[in-house]
Amino acid sequence: MLRARLTLKLPVLVVGAVLLTAATGAVLAISIGRGILRQATLAELVERREIYASAVDFYIGGARGLIGVTADRPVMREFARHWLGPSPHSVDPAAIETFRRILAATILHHADAFEYLMLLKPDGTIYVLEPGRLERELSRRDVAFTAWYKDALAAPDTVVSDLHISPATQRPTVVVAAPVRDTDGTIIGIWAGGLQLSKLSKLGAVASISGAARSYGYVTDRRGLILAHQANATYVEQQTDFSSVPSVQRALRGGAGADQFLDPIDGEVKLGAYRQLADAGWAVVYDIPLAVALAPVNVLTKGILLSSAALATLVGFLAFVAARRITGPVQQLTAAARTIGTGDFAQRIDVRTGDEIETLGEELNRMATALGEKEAQLHRRAEELQTANRELEAFSYSVSHDLRAPLRAMDGFTRILLAEEGGTLSPEGIRYLGLVRQNAGRMGHLVDGLLTFSRLGRQAVARQTVAIDEVARLALDEFQAEREGRHVEVITGDLPACEGDPGLLRQVWVNLLSNAFKFTRDREEARIELGGLVADGVPVYFVKDNGIGFDMRYVDKLFGVFQRLHRQEDYEGTGVGLAIAQRIVHRHGGRVWAEGKEGQGAAFYFTLPGGGA
Repeated sequence: MLRARLTLKLPVLVVGAVLLTAATGAVLAISIGRGILRQATLAELVERREIYASAVDFYIGGARGLIGVTADRPVMREFARHWLGPSPHSVDPAAIETFRRILAATILHHADAFEYLMLLKPDGTIYVLEPGRLERELSRRDVAFTAWYKDALAAPDTVVSDLHISPATQRPTVVVAAPVRDTDGTIIGIWAGGLQLSKLSKLGAVASISGAARSYGYVTDRRGLILAHQANATYVEQQTDFSSVPSVQRALRGGAGADQFLDPIDGEVKLGAYRQLADAGWAVVYDIPLAVALAPVNVLTKGILLSSAALATLVGFLAFVAARRITGPVQQLTAAARTIGTGDFAQRIDVRTGDEIETLGEELNRMATALGEKEAQLHRRAEELQTANRELEAFSYSVSHDLRAPLRAMDGFTRILLAEEGGTLSPEGIRYLGLVRQNAGRMGHLVDGLLTFSRLGRQAVARQTVAIDEVARLALDEFQAEREGRHVEVITGDLPACEGDPGLLRQVWVNLLSNAFKFTRDREEARIELGGLVADGVPVYFVKDNGIGFDMRYVDKLFGVFQRLHRQEDYEGTGVGLAIAQRIVHRHGGRVWAEGKEGQGAAFYFTLPGGGA
């Protein structure tokens, strides 16, 4: 498994912590900064809106006042009565030129609010249009169809039109008009002027709020059509409809305020301040794109990110240097510990750091010394144990072998005595001699079992791939005589191949089958099953029977030498068979265990190394 080195992990963790801290601070700073800057921008936009609205109000108010005052002047009334009244005089070009020079031309010269001025007859026909060049180019003199003319006839004072195409200039315009009344109140003419909307767009068009080179104001009429736009005069020329802009909608409904909104005209999110011009019913809006308004925060964000990156680089380098100072001694400790782990307890660690790492090195040195001493002691104990085992096995073999001669002598002399002197012995004496022979025979079997058990400790295991089913079949063949005269059902299942010594494994099967045949002897219908399976890649074999079983409380005694769970009088045996089977299985690297229940049979299991089959 790949493991990250400390020289990489420490700088990464430190840099990560620095970046996380910086990111958290940046997020907080940006969030707070955006909020503060947003509110400050909205407040300044409100101020700018008021300045712009006041300028527009003053501009329109001045235009209305000029039209209203001049419409009420005696000279205007006399001219209209004389030339436009119910009995007008014939047209006098000289009089008209005098009117233009004295009144209309003078007003246009001194008041730049108007692009042109005109005097209408009561029926809506243009009688005088100044400048004269516009009158000469005029294609239609009748304006009675216009809404502003109708409003002027009905209004007591001046009226302001909505945006429309002027018949005089063929460009968008707004007309300010007032009725000219005779002394009795009769309307004898209409005095009107077309506003210079380009002047209206330029009112207050100076940068005033920080970073607001792209902030601007605009005015719409009561329908939402653009009358003036500080940033884009094309909107006025094209009579662009701004009625879908949220700030315009709120202003035309009489609202006043400042907010953030999506401008559907250009698709930008903007901050804007808005209100309605009460007299004209127009909407005045002053706004700025949100991205422009928050540009200082974006600059701050970039600064924070660059500073964080520089700081993270510096801290990461310092952490890398510190990690190298730590990991150098740690690597020494690791190499030394690996060497000690291989059994070289003479290895010593020389680390001079003056801190806990040096203390750890000293402790490892002490541990290596102690392990070396323990290893030497263990080696001595192992040699002593091997010597004792060899002596014990030799003694056991010698004793077992030496016991055979006396046992054979006892059996032989008692047999001769019975044969030659049996007629002179009492029945009781004959019984005693029979018991001597019987016990001598039993003792002989015990000695044979002990010798077999002892030999297993010295016998080498010749490992090879074993067809265990064939080994089990050969072992089962040895019990043909045992099956005669009995009804025994023997079931042999699949037995997976394994690794082992065929001769020793055959002894395991013989001992387990011997147990099964012996303890099913009292069953009218005996049943013995041999089988195997593979669990987690390990072959498991078993021998099951329906014999007398055993009490699981005594299962630990089953595999002990000379241990018996049943009386010798009931079931013969030496008590060594299961111990021999266990020793063989253990020498193969497997394990053996048993399960059973009194009166319901027993099952013996053992495992062996797999044979790849």
